[in-house]
Amino acid sequence: MRSIPVILILLLCQEAMAVTGALHVGWATVDITPDKPVALIGQLHKRISQKVRDPLTATALALETHGADGQREQAILISCDVLYIRKTVQDRVRQVIRTRLPDFDGDKLLLNATHTHTGPGFADEDFGTLYDVSNDAGVMKASEYADLFVDRVARVAVDAWQRRQPGGMSWALGHAVVGLNRRAHYFNGSTIMYGKTNRPDFANIEGYEDHGVEMLFFWDPDKVASGIVVNLACPAQETEGLNEISADFWHDVRLEIRRRLSRDIFILPQCAAAGDLSPHFLFRSRAEEIMRQRRGLSSRQEIARRIVDAVESVLPLAQQDVQTWTILRHTAATIHLPPAPTAVQPFYTTDPIAPIEFHVLRLGDIAIATNPFELYLDYGIRIKARSPAALTFLVQLSCQHCGYLPTQKGVAGGGYSADKYVVGPTGGQVLVEETVRQLEALWK
Repeated sequence: MRSIPVILILLLCQEAMAVTGALHVGWATVDITPDKPVALIGQLHKRISQKVRDPLTATALALETHGADGQREQAILISCDVLYIRKTVQDRVRQVIRTRLPDFDGDKLLLNATHTHTGPGFADEDFGTLYDVSNDAGVMKASEYADLFVDRVARVAVDAWQRRQPGGMSWALGHAVVGLNRRAHYFNGSTIMYGKTNRPDFANIEGYEDHGVEMLFFWDPDKVASGIVVNLACPAQETEGLNEISADFWHDVRLEIRRRLSRDIFILPQCAAAGDLSPHFLFRSRAEEIMRQRRGLSSRQEIARRIVDAVESVLPLAQQDVQTWTILRHTAATIHLPPAPTAVQPFYTTDPIAPIEFHVLRLGDIAIATNPFELYLDYGIRIKARSPAALTFLVQLSCQHCGYLPTQKGVAGGGYSADKYVVGPTGGQVLVEETVRQLEALWK
């Protein structure tokens, strides 16, 4: 690969304080389902929703530590059942909470998307005229939905912050086969997303898969589980082609966790680096379908079963190490990444990459690091392998939307997700290096 000079500019929005103290936790959730039909985005053809299959939700987790010396550190994490997060939308949410929560630093709020393909967008011009609904009577525009979204997400942030109380946290690692590499590679060197694997020239699946389910458990003062952060490398797009509003498999996960554990527990989903992954099988799909039929489960229910089996299997282990006095450090930062050549820029609108916003957090001996991309898995593995944390949660599609970020191997193979991008492999490695540097700083 030709060497490209990179100018790196890091602007620390907020310095992370080394605050070890009593942990305070607040939870809240809100329905963010549009109250009218909408254009469903993500499939690159126009679909107007015909009904609501299941609700879209936003779930907020507020964290604060109170140090013995009076110092405090804080964060509000909000997971949203949408395709992506727009920078303008997150900025609007911050503006609202700055007026409602004078004791909270708005820069320490961050949103992430689960990447459902059966929800609305935020800007009428995002995909040109592809999702234009100006002539569709009774259909909500994306900009109208953005107003609804900002109002309700700001409300859930305020609710979570105001409900914080002394609590505890613990972490656990489980496993579930959910995210699968979706790029078929052929002997001629080309790669096709969802390419056929029964062709004589099929060589291999292009990339790696990560079946880890990384979990953060939070506990109320009576040591009862109040909520769970569930992080896995797979976007929410099992039933992505519906003409119905839906949170996809995370709705089934919520139902199953509450059925098995508690109807009052909160679930905050995070999608780790998974730009080249999905829940769809490229081979052995017939056997998988037969097994689902034997269990009497839909494909989404089968995904939920696997995830909740992982949660349930480690819950007793998580209960053994609940920390009520812990370290919380939170750095909000921006970085300028080198842009991809003009020839490969995508047709759809993305947020600016000069700069991008990302966050790194330390909570005890675990770390959380965000990025605004559909980030190929290899970048996530590079970060996790070099992180000083015992367990590192990566959160893609957070704070803003900058499209796919493919690896050099992906670019060489081509195909959808690797042929149009605003940041390429050079910028991807810059992101890795800076994320690792920021994580290491939290452990100094």
